[in-house]
Amino acid sequence: MKIISFLIISFFFIHCKQETKNPYLITSMVQKNTHSEEAIKMLKDFYLNFYSSDEPLDKKKSMKDFVSSRVLKRIDSLTKNPENLIIDYDPFIKGQDYNGESIKKSLEIKPLKNNDEYRVSFLQFGEKDEAKTNIDVLVKKDNSGKFLIYSIINDEHLNFK
Repeated sequence: MKIISFLIISFFFIHCKQETKNPYLITSMVQKNTHSEEAIKMLKDFYLNFYSSDEPLDKKKSMKDFVSSRVLKRIDSLTKNPENLIIDYDPFIKGQDYNGESIKKSLEIKPLKNNDEYRVSFLQFGEKDEAKTNIDVLVKKDNSGKFLIYSIINDEHLNFK
């Protein structure tokens, strides 16, 4: 009986020791964190390029560097008929107007529970008691390895469900 108990305890300790030395587990954790950092940097660049100033940009030309073509095509299809606009707001800020300086100062980007999903939060105008605007996005790498916004999860027209 003592020998069996000893073998079970020995097996337990050997098994636990092997799990902590698994190099694949550590590599995948580091890789996931790196992807999060790269995706967050892309999202920050996107919002600072397009929404940190009140000056209008030529959005069509440079937005393709941050947003997938499927999202851009869907936005175009939902806004092309001025007589029957399906969306009459900018889905990346959930509004028509904004204060660029306020967005710049209050911008926060955090990963959500699911892989490749992030929450972008900011104050749209910086007014007293203003609630933060939250935009939940799915970010994926394209074929060239570049991170792009692939959908806006909390927008009924751009979540692709």
